[in-house]
Amino acid sequence: MSSVIPEPYDAQGNYTPAPGTEYPFSISDIAYATAKLLGTDWIAESGAWGISGRLAGPYIGDFEFVIDHETDLCIEFQRHEADGWPKSPDLPNGAKAYDDGVYLELAGAADGLDSLAERSEAAIRAITGTAMEPVPDDTERTIEGLPTS
Repeated sequence: MSSVIPEPYDAQGNYTPAPGTEYPFSISDIAYATAKLLGTDWIAESGAWGISGRLAGPYIGDFEFVIDHETDLCIEFQRHEADGWPKSPDLPNGAKAYDDGVYLELAGAADGLDSLAERSEAAIRAITGTAMEPVPDDTERTIEGLPTS
């Protein structure tokens, strides 16, 4: 009797998903999606292997999206006096300050790309002291050209 082993498990029962199938997006995708939400003055680029993403806007300071050793989604940045950012920003719910920047509390891939980008946008707007752009109540915010959850 032969037994069929379901994918993505190998003959020894180890979980071995096909490349690119375990997570629907990378950390750099969050940076790209956040740049789109922040507007045309913002650009993003992928770090090595897509495991980080850098976001730059109309400031000297930029932002780096990384996962820390506790698996938190972190947005690291350095303040520059010339940027005029608030010294004590009023961070949105779920964004917590730490020595190198902010992290999004309890964030995970299951939250979806749109949600993580929106949370990141809100944190960056608080850090930089820029207001959210109003979106009409009947308009859904979407991120065109990027994979969404």
